[in-house]
Amino acid sequence: MGKFATSDHSLLFWKMNVGREDTSTKAIRFDYNKMDLNGIREELRRCNWDEDIKGNVNESSVLFKRRLLDLQHKYVPIVRVRGENGENKFG
Repeated sequence: MGKFATSDHSLLFWKMNVGREDTSTKAIRFDYNKMDLNGIREELRRCNWDEDIKGNVNESSVLFKRRLLDLQHKYVPIVRVRGENGENKFG
């Protein structure tokens, strides 16, 4: 643009397009109140625990944890929770 008439400062001018990003968050949690406890119990009854815990402790604990997480994903429903202003609400 140029300098002000009474100053050595220059005037700047530009256009800027600004978008707003959705900053709301959705928390994902398991709804243990609605889990299929009988299904979990039945699958745990069918496990061959003597075979599963053979070997070293680390391998057995990894297998046990994997089995529990698989059961969680299979028998516990997931709910998405969105709070006010996008903040996570668990409850």
